[in-house]
Amino acid sequence: MEAFAQHLNLQWLTEPSSEPLRVRAEQEELTRTPVPMPEGQGNGWIEMMDLALGTHICRVVHHFKPGMAGLLPMSDVQVELTEPLFFVQSLRCGWGELYDRRLDVRLENHPGDCTFEHIDRIDHQHWSDSSAPIEAIALGMGQSSLRKLIGEPTAIALLAGLGIRKVPSAIVHPVPQPICASLHTCFADHLTGNLRKLHAQANVLEFIIGLVQHFVGEPNLEQRKTRLIHELREELDHLEGLLPGLDELALRYGLSERVMNDEFKREYGQSIFAYISDRRLSAAYAALQHNQISLKVVASQLGYADVSHFSNAFFKKFGCRPGSLRRRF
Repeated sequence: MEAFAQHLNLQWLTEPSSEPLRVRAEQEELTRTPVPMPEGQGNGWIEMMDLALGTHICRVVHHFKPGMAGLLPMSDVQVELTEPLFFVQSLRCGWGELYDRRLDVRLENHPGDCTFEHIDRIDHQHWSDSSAPIEAIALGMGQSSLRKLIGEPTAIALLAGLGIRKVPSAIVHPVPQPICASLHTCFADHLTGNLRKLHAQANVLEFIIGLVQHFVGEPNLEQRKTRLIHELREELDHLEGLLPGLDELALRYGLSERVMNDEFKREYGQSIFAYISDRRLSAAYAALQHNQISLKVVASQLGYADVSHFSNAFFKKFGCRPGSLRRRF
């Protein structure tokens, strides 16, 4: 598996006593492997492939005995991740449910739909309708790989357009058949080796392009990014105490630290730190004119580690010490 995953553990719920399937991080491919099922109930198989650009794809097929009906538990999948993951599941035929324990949600999936997730851990159970064959295709791409592939602004806009900007989050969307078809035909059974991987990679790229065109559209990219910066400013305006680190804010808003700070400065004329520092110092100036609260308490409320840091910042902005300002008034 690629760098975004530590390892994969899959427990077959079709035969709970069977050996779990374990895929190592360095394993680039899982060839077609039978799914253990009770005798007379049906048969199935699973295969996986790692591709370039930090992409992992998986195909699972189940055929059930004629006359069966109802949802059956099929698998329990757990994957430890090294970074947030953009995850997509689509059914070529049949229907089923994906239960995400991390979010405690059940996501019903039919042909023509795609399940989209932005998650920091895979903890899934898969259920299949046993009245007809089912074929599921899953795609996983690390957040950093998605940004590198289509560019950070487009990646941000895609996650926002899908409604999964935050981690963790999940949603099901109808997706036009021509877009789904690119994902459904990733596994080319008539090809082998590098040609098979090249075919799969080309289809993944076509699928991602289709998603961007359908859920984003190029004209809205800058507008979406501007909206995120406005949301950030609103949050900063209501923050008290210690300011979160840029790394934490960047993860929360799906932006890199540099892009977030640059866009904020372009919109408001100041870096994030300068903006919040100015607002807090101005608030302190007004507060010190009207009450006798201690400088230590004021400094703590504004997020300064100690009074001296607060006093130095205050002097740099206003040309006087906060204590002298209080005495003046």
